[in-house]
Amino acid sequence: MEKCPVLRRLPRRMVLCLHFTCAILGACALFTLYLESENAVVSTAPSDLTTTKFNYETDKLSSRFQEPYSNNGNIQVAKVVPPSWSWTSKDSIPSPTSANKLDSDTSAKNNSAIPSSHHHAVYYDKTKYIYLTSVSTTSTNRPPRVTYRTVKSTPQPKIETTCHSFSMQNSKLILLWTPFFGYWGYFPSENFQHCDCRNCEVTTDRSRLSESDAVIFHARDMSLSDLPSIRYPHQRWVFYCLESPPYSDFPGLQHMKNMFNWTMTYRTNSDIVTQYGTIKRNLPPRKVDMQSLLSSFTNKTKSVVWMSSHCPTDGGRESYVAELRKYIDVEVYGTCGSSICPPGETNKCLQEFSEKYKFFLAFENTICRDYITEKFFRTLKYNIIPVVFGGAVYDKFAPPTSYIDALSFKSPKHLAFFLSGVGKDFKLYSNYFRWRKDYSVRVNNRKECDLCTLLHRTDLKPSSYSNIRKWWVNESHCRTWKPKR
Repeated sequence: MEKCPVLRRLPRRMVLCLHFTCAILGACALFTLYLESENAVVSTAPSDLTTTKFNYETDKLSSRFQEPYSNNGNIQVAKVVPPSWSWTSKDSIPSPTSANKLDSDTSAKNNSAIPSSHHHAVYYDKTKYIYLTSVSTTSTNRPPRVTYRTVKSTPQPKIETTCHSFSMQNSKLILLWTPFFGYWGYFPSENFQHCDCRNCEVTTDRSRLSESDAVIFHARDMSLSDLPSIRYPHQRWVFYCLESPPYSDFPGLQHMKNMFNWTMTYRTNSDIVTQYGTIKRNLPPRKVDMQSLLSSFTNKTKSVVWMSSHCPTDGGRESYVAELRKYIDVEVYGTCGSSICPPGETNKCLQEFSEKYKFFLAFENTICRDYITEKFFRTLKYNIIPVVFGGAVYDKFAPPTSYIDALSFKSPKHLAFFLSGVGKDFKLYSNYFRWRKDYSVRVNNRKECDLCTLLHRTDLKPSSYSNIRKWWVNESHCRTWKPKR
């Protein structure tokens, strides 16, 4: 023991280890008892405690949607059309400055609705009911968006419809009241053959107004003196427009109150969204021929090209291009420039542009909410980078890193310097084409399919736009670009 002092200290260390182990076990036992006591407390709580709190919060939330209209200028007032009701401008219902409280049964009905930022009000025997967008407008034909990936949405009940995919049983009749810029074939019946819901038919015969389920009015061909005298209770009158408000607004629009039930435009909050192009995910992903792209990049001899025959414009794009040309070479085709692209040969011209130029100015004539035309979507099909100019949030409509947004730069001068840098570096240039691996572009829309499907929905409540001009013009937030001084 004296030769090995370690052995003499060994019993003392064993005792310390034993004490330490006992302390840990005791702490674990106390923690287990604490958890069991907490569970016992929760189990003995009143069963209606959380329910009461939830109902209280729900009542608070629902009360926000029962406040007088004067507190919310975005609410669209609507009117149920009774049988044999004749539409005239004097029948419009102004937004009330106050609202009577709903009875308890009405409150229970409204509380079951999903919150939304856009509402429609409906009148039944002078009693006001508020229906949210999820019931009566756009969101009825589009699934809700999930904000966080970790959140799982509860399965939605299947929507009952009267649609028959392969027969014309219970078909819906769509009446074209106006042409589309003088052309009557803008809603071809054969397009329904490509829809899931295809039992709809189209007519231009106004004598069939009473049997029509939908009546379409093109904004640019409408006239206040040429409207149906009666809107039948089962009908939906549709406001159709693909032009931006500065080029589709007219004095008569402000008198068409409570006239339209649905909207069919490029705006994403329309009841039927008719965008100029769509993006589709590639499954499986496609291979991008970077070698061919490199060869195309090497053979390009010019920088920027713009093709336009509309000058001047409400958005001021011609002013932006004039400023841009001070810092980078821009060749202009069309009546706005000195070069010509023959009529009807746009695709051929774009192919030639993609062989010579590195950038194409896909500038819209207005800067308005969601307004993107085919000039952007068709450019994506060619080996040339589109430079966009418009009021839409392009990330919502276009593949990632597929374009350059001119209005995101401080000035045309800053954009010119950026284009010059990208045009000299193939690595930077090629990044704007890598999206083709995962996405494809379609220059079309499904307005016929979406309208036919919506007409067969059995869960929609009556509603209309109390002020279509406010929705279409004021809420588009159009503006004009002007150089900073």
